[in-house]
Amino acid sequence: MEDERQDLSRLFNRIERPVVCSRCADEVAAGQAGAVSMQEYARLDVGFSPVGLQVWCRRHSVNVVHLDFGGHRLPADFRCIERPAPDAIS
Repeated sequence: MEDERQDLSRLFNRIERPVVCSRCADEVAAGQAGAVSMQEYARLDVGFSPVGLQVWCRRHSVNVVHLDFGGHRLPADFRCIERPAPDAIS
């Protein structure tokens, strides 16, 4: 467990399959959102609910996904690790 806490690389962005609102994705794909990426267009709130974790689309006021933890408390790491700017590396 201590080795896992020392491996800070897992705190960097390693998202392989982003969670997106299907309605937003349709609008971006159809060009209705203008010349923006899905990342720029999305307006998502992510947070804990009474049963787990919920992703909510603010643009369409719809649920994107709601993960039910089934009463389990899962490990979470809320440390904010930032990579040094390239010019700060000597």
